[in-house]
Amino acid sequence: MTDARAGGRLATARRFAGALGPTAAALGIQFLAFALTARGLGAGQFGQYAALQGLAAMCAELVGLGGADLLVRAVARDQRRFQAYFGNMLALIAITLVPVIVLAFGAAMIGGGAAIAPMFVLLGLAAEILVSRVGSSIELVMVAHGHVVRASLVRLATPLARLAAVLAYFHSHHALEGWILAVLVQAVLVSAGCIGFAMAAYGLPARGLLTGEWKAGSAFMVNQFARAAQSNLDRVVLSFFAAPAMLGVYSAGSRVLQLGLFPLQIMTRILYPQFFVHGAKGVAETRRFALRNLPTMLGTGVLAAAMVAGAGLLAPSVLGGEFARTARTAMLLSLSLPLIALQYLAADILTGAGYQQLRATIYAVTALGFGVALALGARLGGADGLIAAYLLAHGALAGILWVAAFALERPRAVAAA
Repeated sequence: MTDARAGGRLATARRFAGALGPTAAALGIQFLAFALTARGLGAGQFGQYAALQGLAAMCAELVGLGGADLLVRAVARDQRRFQAYFGNMLALIAITLVPVIVLAFGAAMIGGGAAIAPMFVLLGLAAEILVSRVGSSIELVMVAHGHVVRASLVRLATPLARLAAVLAYFHSHHALEGWILAVLVQAVLVSAGCIGFAMAAYGLPARGLLTGEWKAGSAFMVNQFARAAQSNLDRVVLSFFAAPAMLGVYSAGSRVLQLGLFPLQIMTRILYPQFFVHGAKGVAETRRFALRNLPTMLGTGVLAAAMVAGAGLLAPSVLGGEFARTARTAMLLSLSLPLIALQYLAADILTGAGYQQLRATIYAVTALGFGVALALGARLGGADGLIAAYLLAHGALAGILWVAAFALERPRAVAAA
């Protein structure tokens, strides 16, 4: 048994290393694109766009009603079910995309819409929501088949396309409205390319919706929306209380933090399908699997935190004098990454063992508390208060998820759906 576990850990390490190469390249490209965008727009305009990006990142999780997660669950157990779930995923994206964009636009307008003309707010949200949802969904298609390196290559394509847009636009332009149009073109091209690549690699999707899966898919959707809120709501909340330039400085630090999430997401995507396999034997087996991988996941979180802190030190010299306080912001925010690593592992115990609705409930309730905490922190202490609330909220969520995972002592067989 010990040899089998050691072999499993070695296989996981090899897959992580294989996926890390393309992902490390993606991180470098993404950081370069972010840096050039921040310099090109300046702190004020960058802050305005960062708030829109934060809102778009959350709303993108509403598109598709959890169809990508349903695909991972189904294909992890039986790859013959891929065509049906692939078709269901694409159909749900097509059906929900426009309503979600309209919803996000309404939320932006209620919040004031920053200083951007309404038409460009709408186009900016549409571009970011489209490329985020399609890119992550197609990546999960490859994760479901165990092709983690191929998934990382898909992840590499998106920042490469964004960097191309950055180099083309900011060579001679600096207006936020023009940048939004450039991002829209990039988003359409990348989304079409990702879908075409998936069809060429795995076959055409079947037609039709799997209506019997809507309840489970909605639970996945709520969970992913809440998780996205915990990573992006800070910028949206701060936009109500801070001047655009201050928001731009904080958003730059928050953007550096996003780079640190990539190693965690690689490890999560490697382990995620296996949780469903172990979950078929009940929550106790799923929990044992998670505990075996706890040192690896926590170590990845610590490594990611060190990486973000280091990148934060370089940020002011890369971004310019307007972003001098970005280094301190990034270093403080990096403390959240080990906590997020703990969250991911505990949450996947619940999902793998068939307690997805419980997980969704925990995330939904804590997301509301997260928003209140961030708002109070920002109102009372500005950016520093927001950071303190951000760290406390992530620590509380990690604790709640692990308590829930250990409270479910009775093994529960999971339906083969």
